[in-house]
Amino acid sequence: MNQSRKKTALTVAGLIVLILVCVAAIELIFVGLGEAIPNQAKDSASQSVQTQPPDQSAPAAPSFCPFCGEGLPSSFQWGQFCPWCGEQVNS
Repeated sequence: MNQSRKKTALTVAGLIVLILVCVAAIELIFVGLGEAIPNQAKDSASQSVQTQPPDQSAPAAPSFCPFCGEGLPSSFQWGQFCPWCGEQVNS
């Protein structure tokens, strides 16, 4: 009877150790993925700073279409087509 209690205690201890090892392995995988795959928010912020320095004066994109008068999205740039009337808005 003493033998079966000892076996049960070793089994429980082994399972606890196995769970702890699995949790540690998963955490290491996520840390490795965080290092291997860069954060897109950080990259886009650093790229926008690098591609458009503040001292360059690029013409601001219009807020409204000069052809139909509808409002344009904030991401609109010169040379794109108006999503409402389809005309190309050039600078």
